[in-house]
Amino acid sequence: MDFPKSISLTITNHCNLRCRMCGQWSEEGYINLNRERLKKEMSPADWKQVIDELAEHHIGSVLLRGGEVFLYPGIIELLEYIHGKGMFISIDTNGTMLKDYAADIVRIGNIHLTISVDGPEAIHDSVRGVPGCFQRIKAGIDALNRLDPPDSAGISRCICFTISCYSVSGLGVMPDVARSLSIRSIVIVPYYYIPQEVGEAYQQELREHLGCAAFSWSGFRHEDSGVDFDEFRKQYRAYRNSLGDIYSYPYMPLSEDQYKAWFSDALTPVEDTTCNNVERLIDIQPNGDANFCVDFPDYSFGNVKEATIKELWNGEKATRFRDYRRKRPLSVCHRCGAKHMSDHAG
Repeated sequence: MDFPKSISLTITNHCNLRCRMCGQWSEEGYINLNRERLKKEMSPADWKQVIDELAEHHIGSVLLRGGEVFLYPGIIELLEYIHGKGMFISIDTNGTMLKDYAADIVRIGNIHLTISVDGPEAIHDSVRGVPGCFQRIKAGIDALNRLDPPDSAGISRCICFTISCYSVSGLGVMPDVARSLSIRSIVIVPYYYIPQEVGEAYQQELREHLGCAAFSWSGFRHEDSGVDFDEFRKQYRAYRNSLGDIYSYPYMPLSEDQYKAWFSDALTPVEDTTCNNVERLIDIQPNGDANFCVDFPDYSFGNVKEATIKELWNGEKATRFRDYRRKRPLSVCHRCGAKHMSDHAG
Protein backbone atom coordinates (compact mmCIF):
# COMPACT_ATOMS: atom_id res chain seq x y z
CA MET A 1 0.00 0.00 0.00
CA ASP A 2 2.62 2.50 1.18
CA PHE A 3 0.87 5.78 0.21
CA PRO A 4 -2.36 6.92 -1.47
CA LYS A 5 -2.21 8.07 -5.09
CA SER A 6 -5.43 10.12 -5.18
CA ILE A 7 -5.76 13.01 -2.73
CA SER A 8 -8.96 14.81 -1.73
CA LEU A 9 -8.80 17.67 0.74
CA THR A 10 -12.24 18.63 2.05
CA ILE A 11 -10.98 21.90 3.48
CA THR A 12 -14.29 23.31 4.72
CA ASN A 13 -17.90 22.30 5.29
CA HIS A 14 -19.11 25.91 5.23
CA CYS A 15 -21.33 26.73 2.27
CA ASN A 16 -23.30 29.76 1.08
CA LEU A 17 -25.95 27.74 -0.79
CA ARG A 18 -28.69 25.36 0.34
CA CYS A 19 -28.90 22.83 -2.48
CA ARG A 20 -32.00 20.66 -2.29
CA MET A 21 -30.17 17.40 -3.08
CA CYS A 22 -27.09 18.06 -0.93
CA GLY A 23 -26.16 15.58 1.79
CA GLN A 24 -24.48 18.32 3.80
CA TRP A 25 -26.73 21.38 3.53
CA SER A 26 -30.20 20.31 2.38
CA GLU A 27 -33.02 20.31 4.92
CA GLU A 28 -31.89 16.81 5.95
CA GLY A 29 -28.16 17.57 5.55
CA TYR A 30 -25.83 16.23 8.20
CA ILE A 31 -23.99 19.58 8.49
CA ASN A 32 -27.17 21.64 8.46
CA LEU A 33 -28.55 19.57 11.33
CA ASN A 34 -25.28 19.46 13.31
CA ARG A 35 -23.39 22.71 12.87
CA GLU A 36 -20.96 21.79 15.62
CA ARG A 37 -18.97 20.14 12.82
CA LEU A 38 -18.21 23.61 11.47
CA LYS A 39 -16.18 24.54 14.54
CA LYS A 40 -13.36 22.05 14.04
CA GLU A 41 -11.64 23.17 10.84
CA MET A 42 -7.89 22.94 10.46
CA SER A 43 -5.80 26.07 10.05
CA PRO A 44 -3.78 26.91 6.93
CA ALA A 45 -0.67 25.87 8.88
CA ASP A 46 -2.21 22.43 9.50
CA TRP A 47 -3.03 22.04 5.81
CA LYS A 48 0.49 23.11 4.85
CA GLN A 49 1.88 20.26 6.93
CA VAL A 50 -0.36 17.90 4.97
CA ILE A 51 0.87 19.39 1.68
CA ASP A 52 4.48 19.00 2.82
CA GLU A 53 3.99 15.28 3.32
CA LEU A 54 2.25 14.93 -0.04
CA ALA A 55 5.19 16.69 -1.69
CA GLU A 56 7.65 14.37 0.05
CA HIS A 57 5.82 11.46 -1.59
CA HIS A 58 5.85 13.14 -5.02
CA ILE A 59 2.08 13.57 -5.28
CA GLY A 60 1.45 15.50 -8.50
CA SER A 61 -2.12 16.72 -8.01
CA VAL A 62 -4.70 17.39 -5.31
CA LEU A 63 -8.45 17.99 -5.26
CA LEU A 64 -9.86 20.73 -3.02
CA ARG A 65 -13.53 20.52 -2.17
CA GLY A 66 -16.13 21.51 0.43
CA GLY A 67 -18.63 22.89 1.35
CA GLU A 68 -17.53 25.83 -0.75
CA VAL A 69 -13.76 26.02 -1.09
CA PHE A 70 -13.63 29.80 -1.53
CA LEU A 71 -15.26 30.35 1.87
CA TYR A 72 -12.17 28.96 3.57
CA PRO A 73 -10.13 31.72 5.25
CA GLY A 74 -6.66 31.82 3.74
CA ILE A 75 -7.67 29.92 0.60
CA ILE A 76 -5.35 31.96 -1.65
CA GLU A 77 -2.44 31.47 0.74
CA LEU A 78 -3.10 27.73 0.62
CA LEU A 79 -3.40 27.63 -3.19
CA GLU A 80 -0.12 29.50 -3.50
CA TYR A 81 1.55 27.04 -1.15
CA ILE A 82 0.28 23.99 -3.06
CA HIS A 83 1.31 25.58 -6.35
CA GLY A 84 4.76 26.27 -4.90
CA LYS A 85 5.14 22.54 -4.31
CA GLY A 86 4.58 21.93 -8.04
CA MET A 87 1.18 20.26 -7.67
CA PHE A 88 -1.73 20.58 -10.08
CA ILE A 89 -4.86 21.79 -8.26
CA SER A 90 -8.44 20.75 -9.00
CA ILE A 91 -11.20 22.68 -7.24
CA ASP A 92 -14.87 21.76 -6.92
CA THR A 93 -16.83 25.00 -6.51
CA ASN A 94 -20.38 26.31 -6.70
CA GLY A 95 -18.96 29.22 -8.68
CA THR A 96 -20.68 32.02 -6.78
CA MET A 97 -17.41 33.56 -5.55
CA LEU A 98 -15.34 33.25 -8.71
CA LYS A 99 -15.61 36.95 -9.54
CA ASP A 100 -13.81 37.83 -6.30
CA TYR A 101 -11.05 35.28 -6.85
CA ALA A 102 -10.64 35.19 -10.65
CA ALA A 103 -7.50 37.34 -10.69
CA ASP A 104 -5.78 35.22 -8.03
CA ILE A 105 -6.77 31.97 -9.74
CA VAL A 106 -5.30 33.11 -13.05
CA ARG A 107 -2.17 34.50 -11.36
CA ILE A 108 -1.48 31.24 -9.53
CA GLY A 109 -2.31 29.05 -12.53
CA ASN A 110 -2.12 25.27 -12.99
CA ILE A 111 -5.71 24.96 -11.73
CA HIS A 112 -8.82 23.14 -12.95
CA LEU A 113 -12.26 24.35 -11.86
CA THR A 114 -15.33 22.11 -11.77
CA ILE A 115 -18.29 24.47 -11.44
CA SER A 116 -21.69 23.18 -10.33
CA VAL A 117 -24.50 24.28 -12.67
CA ASP A 118 -27.85 22.51 -12.42
CA GLY A 119 -29.76 23.90 -15.38
CA PRO A 120 -30.68 27.23 -16.92
CA GLU A 121 -31.07 30.13 -14.53
CA ALA A 122 -34.54 29.50 -13.08
CA ILE A 123 -33.95 25.78 -12.49
CA HIS A 124 -30.44 26.29 -11.15
CA ASP A 125 -31.49 28.93 -8.63
CA SER A 126 -34.41 26.77 -7.49
CA VAL A 127 -32.15 23.74 -7.00
CA ARG A 128 -29.46 25.75 -5.23
CA GLY A 129 -31.85 27.47 -2.85
CA VAL A 130 -30.52 31.02 -3.29
CA PRO A 131 -31.96 33.48 -5.82
CA GLY A 132 -29.40 35.11 -8.09
CA CYS A 133 -26.69 32.47 -7.76
CA PHE A 134 -26.72 31.63 -11.49
CA GLN A 135 -25.98 35.25 -12.34
CA ARG A 136 -23.14 35.25 -9.81
CA ILE A 137 -21.67 32.20 -11.55
CA LYS A 138 -21.99 33.93 -14.91
CA ALA A 139 -20.29 37.07 -13.60
CA GLY A 140 -17.49 34.97 -12.15
CA ILE A 141 -16.91 33.00 -15.35
CA ASP A 142 -17.04 36.22 -17.37
CA ALA A 143 -14.33 37.69 -15.13
CA LEU A 144 -12.27 34.55 -15.51
CA ASN A 145 -12.72 34.58 -19.30
CA ARG A 146 -11.53 38.18 -19.55
CA LEU A 147 -8.32 37.32 -17.72
CA ASP A 148 -7.87 33.84 -19.17
CA PRO A 149 -9.70 33.31 -22.49
CA PRO A 150 -11.31 29.87 -22.94
CA ASP A 151 -8.95 29.13 -25.86
CA SER A 152 -5.84 29.69 -23.76
CA ALA A 153 -3.82 26.94 -22.12
CA GLY A 154 -4.34 28.49 -18.70
CA ILE A 155 -7.15 27.65 -16.29
CA SER A 156 -9.23 24.67 -17.39
CA ARG A 157 -12.90 24.53 -16.40
CA CYS A 158 -15.98 22.39 -16.76
CA ILE A 159 -19.56 22.23 -15.56
CA CYS A 160 -20.93 19.53 -13.27
CA PHE A 161 -24.68 18.87 -13.53
CA THR A 162 -26.30 16.73 -10.83
CA ILE A 163 -29.30 14.79 -12.16
CA SER A 164 -32.09 14.89 -9.60
CA CYS A 165 -35.86 15.24 -9.52
CA TYR A 166 -35.25 18.96 -8.95
CA SER A 167 -33.06 19.49 -12.02
CA VAL A 168 -33.87 16.78 -14.57
CA SER A 169 -36.08 19.07 -16.66
CA GLY A 170 -33.02 21.22 -17.41
CA LEU A 171 -30.71 18.44 -18.57
CA GLY A 172 -31.59 18.67 -22.25
CA VAL A 173 -30.48 22.29 -22.60
CA MET A 174 -27.25 21.98 -20.62
CA PRO A 175 -25.03 22.07 -23.74
CA ASP A 176 -26.60 25.44 -24.60
CA VAL A 177 -26.07 26.62 -21.03
CA ALA A 178 -22.41 25.61 -21.29
CA ARG A 179 -22.02 27.48 -24.58
CA SER A 180 -23.61 30.59 -23.05
CA LEU A 181 -20.94 30.49 -20.35
CA SER A 182 -18.08 29.74 -22.79
CA ILE A 183 -17.54 26.38 -21.11
CA ARG A 184 -16.54 23.50 -23.37
CA SER A 185 -16.96 20.49 -21.07
CA ILE A 186 -19.80 19.02 -18.96
CA VAL A 187 -19.92 16.10 -16.55
CA ILE A 188 -23.30 14.72 -15.49
CA VAL A 189 -23.80 12.65 -12.35
CA PRO A 190 -26.93 11.13 -10.76
CA TYR A 191 -27.73 12.22 -7.24
CA TYR A 192 -27.79 9.90 -4.26
CA TYR A 193 -30.90 8.82 -2.41
CA ILE A 194 -30.89 6.53 0.61
CA PRO A 195 -34.20 5.01 1.79
CA GLN A 196 -34.66 4.36 5.49
CA GLU A 197 -34.21 0.60 5.00
CA VAL A 198 -30.84 1.09 3.34
CA GLY A 199 -29.69 3.66 5.87
CA GLU A 200 -30.55 1.45 8.82
CA ALA A 201 -28.70 -1.47 7.21
CA TYR A 202 -25.68 0.81 6.78
CA GLN A 203 -25.85 1.86 10.42
CA GLN A 204 -25.91 -1.76 11.49
CA GLU A 205 -22.97 -2.67 9.23
CA LEU A 206 -20.77 0.09 10.59
CA ARG A 207 -21.71 -0.59 14.18
CA GLU A 208 -21.33 -4.38 14.10
CA HIS A 209 -18.45 -4.86 11.67
CA LEU A 210 -16.45 -1.64 11.80
CA GLY A 211 -17.20 -0.24 15.25
CA CYS A 212 -18.38 3.24 14.37
CA ALA A 213 -21.58 5.25 14.04
CA ALA A 214 -23.17 6.34 10.76
CA PHE A 215 -24.25 9.95 10.29
CA SER A 216 -23.84 10.86 6.61
CA TRP A 217 -26.57 8.76 5.02
CA SER A 218 -29.35 10.76 6.67
CA GLY A 219 -28.39 13.75 4.53
CA PHE A 220 -29.44 11.76 1.45
CA ARG A 221 -32.58 10.27 3.01
CA HIS A 222 -35.32 9.85 0.38
CA GLU A 223 -37.55 6.81 -0.05
CA ASP A 224 -37.24 7.03 -3.82
CA SER A 225 -35.35 9.12 -6.35
CA GLY A 226 -38.37 11.13 -7.45
CA VAL A 227 -37.01 11.05 -11.01
CA ASP A 228 -39.56 10.17 -13.68
CA PHE A 229 -37.56 7.95 -16.00
CA ASP A 230 -39.53 8.85 -19.12
CA GLU A 231 -38.74 12.51 -18.47
CA PHE A 232 -35.11 11.68 -17.81
CA ARG A 233 -34.82 9.66 -21.02
CA LYS A 234 -36.32 12.50 -23.07
CA GLN A 235 -33.98 15.03 -21.48
CA TYR A 236 -30.94 12.75 -21.69
CA ARG A 237 -31.45 12.14 -25.40
CA ALA A 238 -31.92 15.87 -25.99
CA TYR A 239 -28.68 16.44 -24.08
CA ARG A 240 -26.78 13.92 -26.17
CA ASN A 241 -28.22 15.25 -29.43
CA SER A 242 -27.33 18.87 -28.66
CA LEU A 243 -23.76 18.39 -27.44
CA GLY A 244 -22.14 19.44 -30.71
CA ASP A 245 -18.79 20.97 -29.77
CA ILE A 246 -19.35 20.37 -26.03
CA TYR A 247 -17.42 17.46 -24.51
CA SER A 248 -19.41 15.21 -22.18
CA TYR A 249 -16.78 13.91 -19.77
CA PRO A 250 -17.52 10.24 -18.91
CA TYR A 251 -17.00 10.37 -15.15
CA MET A 252 -19.87 7.91 -14.63
CA PRO A 253 -20.50 6.46 -18.10
CA LEU A 254 -23.91 4.91 -17.41
CA SER A 255 -26.17 3.47 -20.08
CA GLU A 256 -29.88 4.34 -20.18
CA ASP A 257 -30.66 0.97 -18.60
CA GLN A 258 -28.20 1.67 -15.80
CA TYR A 259 -29.73 5.09 -15.19
CA LYS A 260 -33.14 3.41 -15.05
CA ALA A 261 -31.90 1.00 -12.40
CA TRP A 262 -30.22 3.82 -10.47
CA PHE A 263 -33.36 5.92 -10.27
CA SER A 264 -35.88 3.10 -9.79
CA ASP A 265 -34.48 0.86 -7.05
CA ALA A 266 -31.91 1.81 -4.43
CA LEU A 267 -31.41 -1.85 -3.49
CA THR A 268 -30.05 -2.81 -6.91
CA PRO A 269 -26.31 -2.27 -7.45
CA VAL A 270 -25.41 -0.33 -10.59
CA GLU A 271 -22.05 -0.98 -12.28
CA ASP A 272 -19.24 -3.02 -10.77
CA THR A 273 -19.36 -2.73 -6.98
CA THR A 274 -15.57 -2.74 -6.67
CA CYS A 275 -14.28 0.44 -5.02
CA ASN A 276 -10.73 1.41 -5.86
CA ASN A 277 -10.80 4.25 -3.34
CA VAL A 278 -9.68 1.87 -0.61
CA GLU A 279 -6.63 1.06 -2.71
CA ARG A 280 -5.84 4.57 -3.97
CA LEU A 281 -7.69 7.47 -2.35
CA ILE A 282 -7.51 9.38 0.89
CA ASP A 283 -9.95 12.16 1.79
CA ILE A 284 -9.06 14.46 4.64
CA GLN A 285 -11.98 16.19 6.30
CA PRO A 286 -11.92 19.78 7.62
CA ASN A 287 -11.01 18.63 11.14
CA GLY A 288 -8.19 16.38 9.89
CA ASP A 289 -10.01 13.04 9.98
CA ALA A 290 -8.95 10.68 7.19
CA ASN A 291 -11.38 8.46 5.28
CA PHE A 292 -11.84 6.66 1.96
CA CYS A 293 -15.14 8.20 0.81
CA VAL A 294 -15.79 11.92 0.38
CA ASP A 295 -19.57 11.50 0.38
CA PHE A 296 -19.94 9.01 3.24
CA PRO A 297 -17.06 9.96 5.57
CA ASP A 298 -18.42 8.13 8.62
CA TYR A 299 -15.46 5.78 9.07
CA SER A 300 -12.32 7.66 10.01
CA PHE A 301 -9.05 5.77 10.20
CA GLY A 302 -7.25 8.52 12.13
CA ASN A 303 -6.41 12.20 12.13
CA VAL A 304 -3.55 13.92 10.30
CA LYS A 305 -2.86 16.13 13.31
CA GLU A 306 -2.01 13.01 15.31
CA ALA A 307 -0.16 10.85 12.77
CA THR A 308 1.33 11.07 9.29
CA ILE A 309 -0.72 10.16 6.23
CA LYS A 310 1.59 7.22 5.62
CA GLU A 311 1.03 5.91 9.15
CA LEU A 312 -2.73 6.31 8.85
CA TRP A 313 -2.88 4.75 5.38
CA ASN A 314 -1.01 1.65 6.53
CA GLY A 315 -2.53 1.51 10.00
CA GLU A 316 -4.84 -1.06 11.57
CA LYS A 317 -8.02 0.99 11.16
CA ALA A 318 -7.47 1.59 7.45
CA THR A 319 -6.58 -2.05 6.91
CA ARG A 320 -9.72 -3.16 8.74
CA PHE A 321 -12.03 -1.12 6.53
CA ARG A 322 -10.08 -1.98 3.37
CA ASP A 323 -10.36 -5.70 4.03
CA TYR A 324 -14.09 -5.44 4.73
CA ARG A 325 -14.83 -3.34 1.65
CA ARG A 326 -12.85 -5.63 -0.65
CA LYS A 327 -15.23 -8.45 0.23
CA ARG A 328 -18.54 -6.63 -0.10
CA PRO A 329 -20.07 -3.21 -0.78
CA LEU A 330 -21.69 -1.36 2.07
CA SER A 331 -25.40 -0.65 1.71
CA VAL A 332 -24.88 2.97 0.66
CA CYS A 333 -22.31 1.96 -1.97
CA HIS A 334 -25.15 1.05 -4.35
CA ARG A 335 -25.86 4.77 -4.78
CA CYS A 336 -22.43 6.34 -4.49
CA GLY A 337 -20.40 7.81 -7.33
CA ALA A 338 -17.43 8.76 -5.18
CA LYS A 339 -15.70 5.49 -6.05
CA HIS A 340 -14.97 6.96 -9.49
CA MET A 341 -12.76 9.66 -8.01
CA SER A 342 -9.72 7.43 -7.77
CA ASP A 343 -10.38 6.01 -11.24
CA HIS A 344 -10.06 9.46 -12.84
CA ALA A 345 -7.29 10.89 -10.69
CA GLY A 346 -3.80 11.57 -11.91
